[in-house]
Amino acid sequence: SPTKAVYNARHWNHPDSEELPGPPVVKPQSVTVRLSSKEQSQKDDGVFKAPAPPPKVIKTVTIPTQPYQDIVTALKCRKEDKELYTVVQHVKHFNDVVEFGENQEFTDDIEYLLSGLKSTQPLNTRCLSVISLATKCAMPSFRMHLRAHGMVAMVFKTLDDSQHHQNLSLCTAALMYILSRDRLNMDLDRASLDLMIRLLELEQDASSAKLLNEKDMNKIKEKIRRLCETVHNKHLDLENITTGHLAMETLLSLTSKRAGDWFKEELRLLGGLDHIVDKVKECVDHLSKDEDEEKLVASLWGAERCLRVLESVTVHNPENQSYLIAYKDSQLIVSSAKALQHCEELIKQYNRAENSICLPDSKPLPHQNVTNHVGKAVEDCMRAIIGVLLNLTNDNEWGSTKTGEQDGLIGTAMNCVLQVPKYLPQEQRFDIRVLGLGLLINLVEYSARNRHCLVNMETSCSFDSSFCSGEGDDSLRIAGQVHAVQALVQLFLERERAAQLAESKTDELIKDAPTTQHDKSGEWQETSGEIQWVSTEKTDGTEEKHKKEEDDEELDLNKALQHAGKHMEDCIVASYTALLLGCLCQESPINVTTVREYLPEGDFSIMTEMLKKFLSFMNLTCAVGTTGQKSISRVIEYLEHC
Repeated sequence: SPTKAVYNARHWNHPDSEELPGPPVVKPQSVTVRLSSKEQSQKDDGVFKAPAPPPKVIKTVTIPTQPYQDIVTALKCRKEDKELYTVVQHVKHFNDVVEFGENQEFTDDIEYLLSGLKSTQPLNTRCLSVISLATKCAMPSFRMHLRAHGMVAMVFKTLDDSQHHQNLSLCTAALMYILSRDRLNMDLDRASLDLMIRLLELEQDASSAKLLNEKDMNKIKEKIRRLCETVHNKHLDLENITTGHLAMETLLSLTSKRAGDWFKEELRLLGGLDHIVDKVKECVDHLSKDEDEEKLVASLWGAERCLRVLESVTVHNPENQSYLIAYKDSQLIVSSAKALQHCEELIKQYNRAENSICLPDSKPLPHQNVTNHVGKAVEDCMRAIIGVLLNLTNDNEWGSTKTGEQDGLIGTAMNCVLQVPKYLPQEQRFDIRVLGLGLLINLVEYSARNRHCLVNMETSCSFDSSFCSGEGDDSLRIAGQVHAVQALVQLFLERERAAQLAESKTDELIKDAPTTQHDKSGEWQETSGEIQWVSTEKTDGTEEKHKKEEDDEELDLNKALQHAGKHMEDCIVASYTALLLGCLCQESPINVTTVREYLPEGDFSIMTEMLKKFLSFMNLTCAVGTTGQKSISRVIEYLEHC
């Protein structure tokens, strides 16, 4: 019957509906065909055991026809088997979309803010734009974008006229301070550094301040204060928000390493060194006036930070060294000498070597906290002072003579070697002693006046000397003041003897080192034709014994390292002292005779041997041909002919 539904079990052979011909006209027939049960069963079996449909995805392999071509494998799908969908090409990855959005946001922000910085805009609009930009720069990600696109120089170029407006100059200095909070390169150019120096020269004028709206200025200062509280502001005085203060803090946070080698020369040419030296003088003058610990620490920190910048810009830079020596009749050297003498007095008052007193609940005493705080600031300032003086006197006769002319400086340097270390913690004594010896070597190497002054000086022998403590022979024990040469020879002999003792102890520890023992935690056994590691059961006694052996080995290693470190320190101190004595002997037979009197049997060989070891060590660790190595070689040659 034409109205009956026809079931086609083999749908894969069914043509597309578009290709099907129209339904034929069927005339009604009355013929009925009956199938036997066997034939019906065979027909059903054929329906349910039909072959699998052809795959929708076809893999094709294209064989290359040329030797330089590769085999191409492709997957194809017939159109009739594809589902309906839309193909979107060149879809970006999620991270690319986020990065594009961030870049676009940065571009929009910087274009909007830069448009507000232009000189054609009203002054209030420019100030607000600078504050908004500084707020954005408080975020490290924005600072990274700003540097990546090289926009720092462009911003400061737009603000080149800011020093003519007091409130705009304050906002510009705040922006510089925020940008300097990164440890990365600030990307300063000469124009930006010039602007910073010009902002440094601005002083608060009361008459000009009255012309401005005091209310607006206070609003700007309050915004800057809140902004600076969100960044690292250890050395910033938030109660003293001024253009000069912010510009100085920005300059002091820069070093030649962060701003590039050109920074050393440009800082001198633009007058930046002048401001830093004047700041050092100001801080040193406060050291003798400040009685409050907080003000004292602030002055010490201020001097130390300025001196660190000066130390970095004078390393291997003779132009800056000569400029600083000559500036205002050696003002830096005079201030440094005064500061070093003040620090010597303060280090005795705030003795950190005696901070072993604690309360019963193991909490430090209140005065101990103050001593640690002030004493640490004094130590850092002393190291910075000596570091600057070392650079100014290194291979520089003019600098050595000017420095040696300061009242009491050579005596203070001697005390840094012999007496000051006893007021410092044990781990800090070596540093200050070596710095003091290095300064004395620079002072006497090229200056006959300084050599004469040191030889004729009287001082106390070293605080840890057995000659003064009564541990040595009675015939060698010395009390009171001794000649400086005698004290230095004693220091050399004791350090040389201590180095030999530490070396022998280290050798003994190495010889007595335990031999490698076999692993007794198990044994190899052959089971079922295989070799396996079978661990043995450990008793409590075995585990404790094994742990004790490991602890003993670690203890022996720590002892060996301690002896090696002590040996190295003693060798360096002895070598520096021998070099100092050798410099004193140069071109002076009288000094040779004086030094020979205090040496065992009057023999210089003990000094030359130590200097040769030190020279070999320097050849391994330093570049060959440096001035230090040449000086040591010259002293060795001179002493061998004495």
